[in-house]
Amino acid sequence: MKRRTQVAISAILALGGIYLLADAFDLTPGVLTTRPIVATAEAYPTVQARSETQAILPEFDSDAQIPDAAAVQSAIEAFQADDQVTGGSSIEFVDTATGDVLGSSNADVARTPASNTKLATAVVALEKLGPATTFPTTTTLSGSTLYLVGGGDTLLASGAGDETAIKGRAGIGDLAEATAAKLSEQGVSEVSVAVDSSLFSGSLYSSEVTGVDTGYIMEMRPLAIMQSRNANNQYTSNPDLQAGQALVDALVDLGISATLDGRATSPSDASELASVHSASVRELVDFMLTDSDNTTADVLGHLASIATGGEGTFESAGAQTVASLADLGYDVAGVSLVDNSGLSISNKLTTTILVQVFDNLYTCDGCNLEAIASGVPVMGLNGTLSDRSIGTVIAGKVHAKTGTLVTANALSGYLLTANGRLLTFSILVDGIEEGTTGLVRPVMDELLTTVAGL
Repeated sequence: MKRRTQVAISAILALGGIYLLADAFDLTPGVLTTRPIVATAEAYPTVQARSETQAILPEFDSDAQIPDAAAVQSAIEAFQADDQVTGGSSIEFVDTATGDVLGSSNADVARTPASNTKLATAVVALEKLGPATTFPTTTTLSGSTLYLVGGGDTLLASGAGDETAIKGRAGIGDLAEATAAKLSEQGVSEVSVAVDSSLFSGSLYSSEVTGVDTGYIMEMRPLAIMQSRNANNQYTSNPDLQAGQALVDALVDLGISATLDGRATSPSDASELASVHSASVRELVDFMLTDSDNTTADVLGHLASIATGGEGTFESAGAQTVASLADLGYDVAGVSLVDNSGLSISNKLTTTILVQVFDNLYTCDGCNLEAIASGVPVMGLNGTLSDRSIGTVIAGKVHAKTGTLVTANALSGYLLTANGRLLTFSILVDGIEEGTTGLVRPVMDELLTTVAGL
């Protein structure tokens, strides 16, 4: 087992107590934190860099008893026979250290993964964009027209940016100040502002995200202020133009006469005036996985598509993600993606590829995938698992990505058994009777509880 990733996962699971888990996630102060207190944000701290000055964390017990494979298989069959679980399921449990399959059913049957899709997105974003990559929001000038050019940051602050934050790392206010200073240097006191959103093209939503489903994701534009949410946390239309108006207002406050003039592409002869940069891909992946943020997932999918020779569209992003996974050595048999967030019911993944993601994470040493370790939620502690199995034997012992749609439910990640053995698992259920997806979750947790006690 590789030391760096082992330290990261140990900080999350092997320490045992809830306080220790919270400490490792920086939710409470303590010596076991996996992230140092720094005055300025690091471009891309590796797990080792974040841990080497901290206390040495315990390793998994390599001599711990491996659960009996027949008993694991029996638990899987009991799950599938439960009346609360409608539809079809694919399940796999693997001993993480040895790679031995302990129990499996329909592992190669591709099913709707819901937000487990974000695991595929995370892999491709980290490998093809790079963990340290950030995305610029830029102003350019051609004649008397100032262009606000979106580069993929949909979490802009309306005022000053915060270099310690993921959401709001870059600020429109800071961009306005730097732009106004450049305009003044050039003797320009009046501009019209056009918003360049040309980085992304095609539809604003995935083909299967219509009606009320559009309430779960922002219009796909390459820039926005805090994903264009209003006071009720609802997404609003034209997020790019809203950012443009915020820039106009800030410029006016700085003494520049400015008006918004819709959308237009910055011409080749335009000169760059100023830019601000988003949080890194590593940090965005962390946020995307913990909060299961749909907008960030599809933005990263679009950006990775462009970086690998495709277009900034939903169709291209899905196809390029699958192609990139294949290029990286993943088993993509049966895999197809329509979007990168998992909102589409046509997305298909197998437990085989999801287990492979966590296997590669576990065995890597200083690799890009280490960013996934801190992003995936912990049962009963944080993110989309914060309210599940609280106070039970598996609270703090399951480190996994959730996925929920009306007809699909998924959970994939790591399980630490009562004996201290680490297992990798993936559970995909689709074709669920409408209105019953919530009934599947406790049966999943019961399965994990059973396997944890073997």
